[in-house]
Parts: sequence; structure tokens; C-alpha cells
Amino acid sequence: EWNGKNELAKIVAADWKETAKNALRDQAAPPDRPTTADAGPAPIRERIYVVDTTTEKMAELLSQTGRGLLAYRDELSGWLGGMDRYSDGGDRPFWLECTGGRAFTVDRKSADQPIIIDRLSVAVLGGIQPDKLGGLLVKSADDGLLARFLVVFPDPAPLARPSQKLDTSALKVAFERLRALPPVTEESGKAKPWLLRFDPDAQEEMQQFRIASRDWEAEAEGLYLSHIGKLPGIVARVACILAHLDWVAQPAGSAPATITADQFRRAKELVGGHLRLHALRAYGSESAAPEIKGARRLADLIRSERLPRFTVREIQRRNLSRLTHAKAIRAALGVLVEADWVREETESTGGRPRHVY
Repeated sequence: EWNGKNELAKIVAADWKETAKNALRDQAAPPDRPTTADAGPAPIRERIYVVDTTTEKMAELLSQTGRGLLAYRDELSGWLGGMDRYSDGGDRPFWLECTGGRAFTVDRKSADQPIIIDRLSVAVLGGIQPDKLGGLLVKSADDGLLARFLVVFPDPAPLARPSQKLDTSALKVAFERLRALPPVTEESGKAKPWLLRFDPDAQEEMQQFRIASRDWEAEAEGLYLSHIGKLPGIVARVACILAHLDWVAQPAGSAPATITADQFRRAKELVGGHLRLHALRAYGSESAAPEIKGARRLADLIRSERLPRFTVREIQRRNLSRLTHAKAIRAALGVLVEADWVREETESTGGRPRHVY
């Protein structure tokens, strides 16, 4: 529709220019430019998420919306590995700023005008193989980018057919209710987001969680230490999400105005009590020595199968990852013996003694 109006506006504008030119030639007053000579700004295609884009294009899209965007990458290794491919070191600072939601300006030599973003806010979601994550962690600078991610690294689940269908109609209703939330309008007419404040009990919960995070920091190191330092801010964000999910789960009611202590406690349990251990698993998978990795794998086996006793040969027959050779198995067992997970006993067989764990 706008394209049609714009074509007509071009014709009106061209006709007005010709009329004005003739008037000036005849030393007469040129006519005013008709309002129909301008179709107005082109409509913006509203975006919700992007898959693969440069930071400059992402900045352009963000300047057109006050809601922020979702960057979804099925393979995060491609997103992380491709950083700074075109910008000579400018991508990582841009993505670091995306969690703050503050104003941001992008200047480029190729553009006369800067790209002004009122709120630089992008959520990043994706998956990655553990081996690739380990390589990226080792090569990554400790600038806090990876520390901002919530890591989900669960144990392998048993294979099973789905037992129920996903109710996409309920998800659509929830999504549309969230999208319909209006922004706050300032006196100048400019829109800004709602502010959700913590109620007094939630404030106290936050303080206690900050103290607990400081204790965890004392036992952490490397990139995992950086992740622990981000946890209070991450829990605050998750609590805000839970407040809105609680609202859309109800058929009626006004939008949330505060974050309650219950919502904060649930966020704290998810992030600090549950996903923190997933992050420990992810960040520790690359830095540990081979015998530590083998001990973890063997400990998982003992725990899952509740093994009462076994030999090195019996473990070797299982052909487990990192535990295919007797030397590696004995090294892993040495770690578990020292940690009082297993005890080594020697049995007499009439010949060479048999070592049982």
C-alpha cells in the first residue's frame, strides 16, 4: 500500500517541481509543496528474531524497535567463531552491551548518519556440542561474554516416544498477551519500558543470594568464576520473566507491577541451585586432567548402575569413553580411591592376585 502511495507522491512531487520552475522563470511566487508529494516514512517490517546477521544490520533492526530482539542460532559455535569476521574486533563489545538494555550508537564510515539505538537488548539462544564448547572456552578471552549465558548441560535422557502434544494454541495466546503490553509514554511522547521493582521480601532474598554467590566465588576459578559473578543479575532477569509468565498463565488480571519474593526464590532455585551445576559441568569439562574426566565418567557409571564391586577388566569391556585402556581406568580409580568413593581389595587366586574395587 505504501509503495503505491509513494509512486503517486513521486508524480505529484515531479509535477510540483515543474510548476515551481516555471513560476520562478516567470518571476512569480512558486506554489507550496503539496502534502501529497510525500508518502511519509516507509513502514517498518517488525521483527521478533534473527538468525544470521552482521552487527551493523542488527543495530539497524534494533533502532527500529523498542522491544529488543532474539538472536537464535542452532549452532552457537558458528556465531562465536564468526565474530569480528567483518568488523575488525567490534563484534564482541557490541554483544557484551546487549545484556544491559542501554542506549547505544553505531558509527560507520559508509553511513552519513549514526545508527542510534534507544535500548540495546538482545537475547541469544542456541545449542552447541560439548567438545566445541570446550575449545571455545579455552580460546576465549575472559571478557564476560560467555559468562552471561545460562548453560543447560543435562545428563542424557532415556529414549522415549512423546507422550503428549504441545499445546501451541496456549503458547500463541501467551505470546500475543506479552506482545500487547504497552510501553510507558514519557511527557515528551517517547516510549520507554515498564519498570518492575522488587518487593521488600524479594529485596532481602536478593541480598542473601548475593552473599551466597560471594561464597561460591571463593571456590571457583577461571571462566566459571566470571559466570558466578554474573548470577545475581541473571537471577533478577529470570525473576522478571517468571513474573510475566505467572501473569500470562492466568486467564485475566493486570500485568505485573512488582517481583515477589516467591518469584525470586523460584528464579534463585533454577539458576543458583540447578543450572549453576550445569555450568560447573560445562566449564569444568575442558580444564580437568584426563584422570579427573575419567573419574567423573566412572563415578556416573557406579552411581547409575549401583555397582557393588568390579574389576578393571570388567570396566574395560564396557568400552566407555576415555576408559578403554587399563592404564586410564587405574588412573581414574586412583582419584576415586583418594576421594573415598571406592576401596581396592586384593583377592588370592592361587596365582597372580586379583584386584577388586
